[in-house]
Amino acid sequence: MSIVATDDILEPKEVAQRLRVSVRTVTRLAENGELIGFKVGDRWRFQRSDLEAYIESQKRKRQQEKPHP
Repeated sequence: MSIVATDDILEPKEVAQRLRVSVRTVTRLAENGELIGFKVGDRWRFQRSDLEAYIESQKRKRQQEKPHP
């Protein structure tokens, strides 16, 4: 088990600001399993590394969707 620094734990509002989307969108992504998160009580929390992995996966997904000339 590894210890995560508190600076590496993000609230939905912080994730939403970084992605420039609504908090509801962040929550929906987490509920659908698209964005890895965890709950503390009834509140979502996210690790910075999981957010970075999500962003990279979206970039790769987008690149794969582009038609090659």
